Amino acid sequence: MSAPIVVATDFSARADRALDRALLLGKERHCTVRVIHALDFMDADNADWASLENRMAQTIGEAPCPIETAFPEGSPPHAIATEARASGVELLVLGPARYNSLGDYFLGTAVDYVLRNTDRPTLVVKNRARMPYGHIVAGTDFSPASAHAIIEGARLFPDAQLHVVHAWHVPFEGLQRDQYVAEEIEADESKRLAKFMDDLKSQAPNLKDATFRLVRGAVHQALTTEIRSHDYDPAATLVVLGSHGTSGFRQAALGSVTSDLLTTLASDILVINTKNVEP
Repeated sequence: MSAPIVVATDFSARADRALDRALLLGKERHCTVRVIHALDFMDADNADWASLENRMAQTIGEAPCPIETAFPEGSPPHAIATEARASGVELLVLGPARYNSLGDYFLGTAVDYVLRNTDRPTLVVKNRARMPYGHIVAGTDFSPASAHAIIEGARLFPDAQLHVVHAWHVPFEGLQRDQYVAEEIEADESKRLAKFMDDLKSQAPNLKDATFRLVRGAVHQALTTEIRSHDYDPAATLVVLGSHGTSGFRQAALGSVTSDLLTTLASDILVINTKNVEP
């Protein structure tokens, strides 16, 4: 049996997508799914525990895998991060649900908090779990952090076909009028991508069938282009990101590119915490 999965729910309809994906993963992996509903201290002091247990049971329904439930106390992001740090947890699953009246959305500060306070891979679910993931699309900036994220994503979802993309651009493009400049940059980036993939496959032989391509434009454009060009079903496509790359300062906060992609991409996103990966 695989290591357990933790999924957070606020009992909202939007959180059901994360729960459904976690249960599907539990069925596929024959593992326990631990379903948690965080309560701030005031709510916990006045909680009707029998009612909460009943609502949890109704939310889960007939589960296809072993289930555990918990009601951790504290601010939801802190309580969820604490649960995810539990020994042996392989994956944390979250949905873009609002967790308090101040508008603390998981596609925002709460995701940032959770990722800064747990080293567990975190799956942010946006789509209905109609089928297992068939494709993984992963971006790379050629850093050890992005290599680590790709290898971990493929390890967690070994049955999905892996596609690696690298976004490139011409610096000060508005001032560059000579076509050869773009051609030289593209050729250089192509060589770097080929070497990156060779090194990646030497580290993880299971990636031998991975595809790769260059896309001119921003990171969001590269990932979206890869998904659309092959007509992948967004509901069956998983985007894998490292929480930190080489750009900017290596800080405690979630990388700005990753934070933006969490908000803008339509696919489910697996974020691998890479803040401690050596550059």
